[in-house]
Amino acid sequence: MQHESIDGVVLRVRDYADHDRYLSVLTAERGRITILSKGGRSLKSSQTAISQMYTYGNFEYYRRGDFNILKGGSPVQHFYALSTDIDRLNLAAYLCELTSELTDEGEEAGDMLRLLLNSLYAISRDLYPQELIKGAFEMRAMSISGYMPELGACSVCRAEQSDPFYLHVMNGALLCSDCLKKQSGIGKRNPDTAYDDIRECETLVTLTPAVRAAMYYCLHAPLERLFSFSLEDAKDRTDFAKAAQTYTLSHLGRGFDSLNFYHEMRAIKLAHKGT
Repeated sequence: MQHESIDGVVLRVRDYADHDRYLSVLTAERGRITILSKGGRSLKSSQTAISQMYTYGNFEYYRRGDFNILKGGSPVQHFYALSTDIDRLNLAAYLCELTSELTDEGEEAGDMLRLLLNSLYAISRDLYPQELIKGAFEMRAMSISGYMPELGACSVCRAEQSDPFYLHVMNGALLCSDCLKKQSGIGKRNPDTAYDDIRECETLVTLTPAVRAAMYYCLHAPLERLFSFSLEDAKDRTDFAKAAQTYTLSHLGRGFDSLNFYHEMRAIKLAHKGT
């Protein structure tokens, strides 16, 4: 019986039978792996601590047929602070669901693991506005996964300055204002922040100089400094978040229930604050 040990973070849990739990764990070396935690739902089990959502740690397991069976483990970071605020928890759930979509079993995922861990830490500590964490994660995750847009210059005339630029979402290319006027059949409307049907998203997204600079930074900055940028204007933060989300959902061709729930709950909290 082969025993293995690997570090990773729990992306998803699925309860099984009365006391067991399947864990989807993101690892650097092997991408996503599925591990069965026997007794992981029981408060008396020694495996409970390592069998929780968002837990980062070392997982010891063995193979039995086609299954990985958890033998034990050592939690390193639980990110407990996520559970103290509904927005933090919902955003973390979305980032984990998006990560699961962008990773596969058996494929190296070191950069995605670092990106997710850094983002969960930033969310749990409220280090930056959630719009910036979410948008930065989306843009960098898409870049890591091979969907990086070209934001350096207009894709037609190579102009490096335009106020605004327009991002042709599916082409991942910029158009300056002058070149856009020469194009025909391309709409200029911006999409809403949440989608039930990804086909409703528009072709172009308007990027102010500040939003374009933030998106470019997120694509190219060292991972350890990913969140070391700011957008002082509230509208720029909102537009940055919308643009990153539009780009992500459009290229993946789907929406996420966790994302819709995140937006719904934030809208409810905002409405309560206004009453």
